[in-house]
Amino acid sequence: MTLWDIPAKKSGLISGLDNTLLPAVTNRLLEMGLTDGQSVRCLRRSPMNGPVVVQIGDCVYTLEQSIADKVAVSSFS
Repeated sequence: MTLWDIPAKKSGLISGLDNTLLPAVTNRLLEMGLTDGQSVRCLRRSPMNGPVVVQIGDCVYTLEQSIADKVAVSSFS
C-alpha cells in the first residue's frame, strides 16, 4: 500500500520510500518528515487524480500521484 492509497481522513505509518526515486526527491521527502515509522494523515483527496493533501506532525503538504505512489504505508486506520 502507498500514500496514494490512503482514503481521506485516514492515517497510516510510513514504511519506506521507493529506491527508484531520484536522490534529491528522496532527500526532500525525508526533510518533510516522511521517514520510517512516521504517522501520516490524508486530509483530502483532490478530484480527477489531483494531488493528495497529507499532514505530518504540524505540517500539511500536497503530493502528486507520481510521488505519493513511491511512499510505502502500512497499518492505516
